[in-house]
Amino acid sequence: MSDTTFPADTLTPKQRMAALAAGRPFDRIPCVPMLSEHAALVLGVSTAEYNRSGSLLARGQIAAYRRYGHDSVGVGPGSTGLVEAAGSKVVLPEASTPYVAEYVVTEKSDLDRLALPDPRRDGRLPHYLEALARLVDELGDEVPVSAGVGGPVSTASNLRSPDRFLRDLRTDPDFAHRLLEFALSLILAFVREAAKLPVGFTITDPMSSGSLISPALYRDFAFPYQQRLIDGIVAASGRRPVLHVCGNSTRNWQAMAETGAGALSLDDVIDLAEARRQVGDRITLTGNIRPTATMLLGTPRTVEDNVKECLRQAWDTPKGFVLAMGCGLPIRTPPENLHALVAAARRYGQWPYDPERFAA
Repeated sequence: MSDTTFPADTLTPKQRMAALAAGRPFDRIPCVPMLSEHAALVLGVSTAEYNRSGSLLARGQIAAYRRYGHDSVGVGPGSTGLVEAAGSKVVLPEASTPYVAEYVVTEKSDLDRLALPDPRRDGRLPHYLEALARLVDELGDEVPVSAGVGGPVSTASNLRSPDRFLRDLRTDPDFAHRLLEFALSLILAFVREAAKLPVGFTITDPMSSGSLISPALYRDFAFPYQQRLIDGIVAASGRRPVLHVCGNSTRNWQAMAETGAGALSLDDVIDLAEARRQVGDRITLTGNIRPTATMLLGTPRTVEDNVKECLRQAWDTPKGFVLAMGCGLPIRTPPENLHALVAAARRYGQWPYDPERFAA
C-alpha cells in the first residue's frame, strides 16, 4: 500500500477523515472508491455467494482494503436488501449486483398487508449486521466503517416498481406519501439496529434524481423523507450520513444541502466546480471519478488524469472534498486502475494542496 515516488501516509484513514471533518490539517485527500461487489472479485467468489454471507461480505471488504489501501469500508442492504426483507423478490446474479424481479406492492391494497421486517431475523439483513460487526472488530480502529442504505424514494420504488411509483407521484400523491412513510420506517428499522455498532451511514437514493423527477416533486416527495431519515440516523448514531443521488442533481443541490447530510456524493455527470460554488460552503462534497469510462474502461493514466481533473474542480471546497466514485464501482474494474486511483490521491492530493501539482 506504499509507493516510494510520493510521501507515505502519516495518518490512518480514520484519522484522515476525522481531520477533514474537523477542518484540521491532514496528510492527503481521502479516497473512497465505493467498491461494493468488486470485493467479491478480490475474494474470488461469485457475487451471489458474497451477497448471501455476512462472513464473505466482511472478508471481501477487508481483503480489498488490504490490497488497495483506500479510506473507507462498508456494506449494507441498499434498497434491494431492505425491500427483499419486506416481500419483494430479489435475484442475486452470479456476476452482477442484486436486482428486484417482483415487487411486493403491485396493487395499492398490498401496502395495507405489509409488516415491517425484523433486521435481526428477516431476509439478508442479518448478514449485513454480521458483516458490519466483523468489520468494526477487524478494522474499526483504523478505517471508517459505513452501512449503506437505500433512500426513501428508491426504497418505495423497489416496493412498488419505479414506473408505478413515478406515476403515483402525479396521479395519487396521498398513496405515494403512505408508501414513502412505510419505506422510511423500513430503512430506519435497519438503521437503528446497525447504529448499535460504531458505524457511519451512506444513503443512496437514485430514484430522487433530477434526471427523473422535477425540483417540485423532489421538494414534495424526496426532501421531507430524506430529511427525516437523516434526522433518524443522527439520533441513532450521532453521525451525519453521506447522501448520494445519481444522475444530474444540479437543480436540487440547495435542497439536498438542507437535508442535514454531512456530505453530498455527486455523480460523474456533475460539474464539481459548479457544485463547489453553489453549496461547497455549506456541505462536504465527494466525487466524482467516472466509474465506467475511467475505472472500468480506462488505463492507469486515464485514472490519474481524472483524479487531477476532480482536484482542479473541487480542491478548495470550503467544507472539504473527498475523492470518490461518481457512482458505484463496476465489479470488473481492473485492479491496476484501483491501485492507480489511490496512488494518484497520494501523489496529487498531498496536504497542503498545491494547484500546480494537479494543473492540466
